[in-house]
Amino acid sequence: MERAGGEAARGDAAEGGGPAGGTGGEQSLGTAATRGFLWANVGLVSRFGAALVLASLLARQLTPAEYSAMVAMTVVMLYADTALDLGMGAALVYEQEEGQSRRVHVAFTANVAFAVVLGALAVLAAPLLASLFNLEDYVGVFRMLGPLIIISGLNTVPWSLFTREMEFRSRAYTEVARDGSRLVVTILLVAAGTGIWGVVWGFVVSKVVWTVGTWALTRFRAVVAWDRAVVGELFAYAWRMAGTRFLGLLALNGDYFVVGNRTSSLDLYYQAFRLPEVFMGGQLNAMSAVLFPMYSRVRSEGTAALRQAMFKALRIVGLFSIPVGVALALVARDSVTVMFGTGDTAAVPTMEIISVTGAVVGLGFATGDLLFATNRPGVMMRLNAMMVPVMLAAMWFVAPHGIVWVAVVHLVTAVVFTLVRQLIVNRIVGATLWPCLAACWPGVAVALGMAVAGLPVRLLTDGGAVSGLLISVAVAVGAAAALALSRSARTELRDLVAKVRGA
Repeated sequence: MERAGGEAARGDAAEGGGPAGGTGGEQSLGTAATRGFLWANVGLVSRFGAALVLASLLARQLTPAEYSAMVAMTVVMLYADTALDLGMGAALVYEQEEGQSRRVHVAFTANVAFAVVLGALAVLAAPLLASLFNLEDYVGVFRMLGPLIIISGLNTVPWSLFTREMEFRSRAYTEVARDGSRLVVTILLVAAGTGIWGVVWGFVVSKVVWTVGTWALTRFRAVVAWDRAVVGELFAYAWRMAGTRFLGLLALNGDYFVVGNRTSSLDLYYQAFRLPEVFMGGQLNAMSAVLFPMYSRVRSEGTAALRQAMFKALRIVGLFSIPVGVALALVARDSVTVMFGTGDTAAVPTMEIISVTGAVVGLGFATGDLLFATNRPGVMMRLNAMMVPVMLAAMWFVAPHGIVWVAVVHLVTAVVFTLVRQLIVNRIVGATLWPCLAACWPGVAVALGMAVAGLPVRLLTDGGAVSGLLISVAVAVGAAAALALSRSARTELRDLVAKVRGA
């Protein structure tokens, strides 16, 4: 999957970390966090929605090899964008400095220099990348990664200024422009018969639009500045964040390299991820985009405030990720059939497992950003450094038996990793496991209602649009019944809706 607020049990003020009924400044932080989530969600839905539409349309217009090349290029760009950050942007968010200071310009200079080097290496490594995905006829496509990386490098630090200032509305504008331009250009060029090169130029145009929009809305002034002391100070925090993010990306997307090299089902595996990525990945990444700067502000209130913020985050994330994961698993057969015409393939059980995995991964979003905000990104990096090699080795072993087994490895790894991380964070904030499990109950209650109502319809119908609609209606009825029976779920949802309306 391409990657909630923390108020306490009652009151806006607790989102700022203090007890209910706190100061107006704390209340403004709660409102800013909620508003930030809404706008961050707009941008991420735009991104994943465009990817979903293109995945569906291009499945019928590109050859299987071209489609796999598009998937491979998308995956490699994810890694390049993560590597480009160097963690400098995260360091600027962590420090909560104001304005475009010399530290910002030093970080920008370092990132651009690294982007030029990484772009050159991408051009040289194009034959190797093509061979890794068994796409030797598309070396020229992979060489275009070089210019794309350099364009991204120009925007990495300016982009982080949106997050630092929690200016998610302006950020959403640039994301919608970026994704809309990619969607339009790609569809027009592919329809004109350009094939995979229409996809490539769609990427180029979207990166340019994204960079120009970000610089304009942040009023960024490019200044070349270098200070070894400043680089050292920023990098002391940044390298752990960069390492953590890279390993986290490898945990979520390393499977594409395995599937592309060990099977001939990269296209089906990519399709299985589309809906979970749109309906879960987008929203969870929006929550994470808000959680990190919010936790960074809350930490000054002390451990008790962070603990209550974590419980609230677990309740909100659980109320979202668990029901949505179950719902997506129930409609997997019908959605894959309608969108891609591959409903009788391994893409269906793979999507079912990935959807459940997304529910588990979502719970981890309540703890990961807390570690980052309390200057403990090294904890995440060490956990990922242990888990990722084991996961990828297991995937490498099972991949020849089918992509379903790769998804199973994903699920098992997510369960173990999320639980271990939760236990570690509990020690940091002085929490026990039972309140964490209790915080997840509202989401579990709604998911049970969905399963009880939706599963019989799923088992008694054939795949297609009509059965998908019937299952969706049953799932909605089950969710409504669960909310009527579960006071905790009903209360949590009412509080969340009130917060959103207030924002």
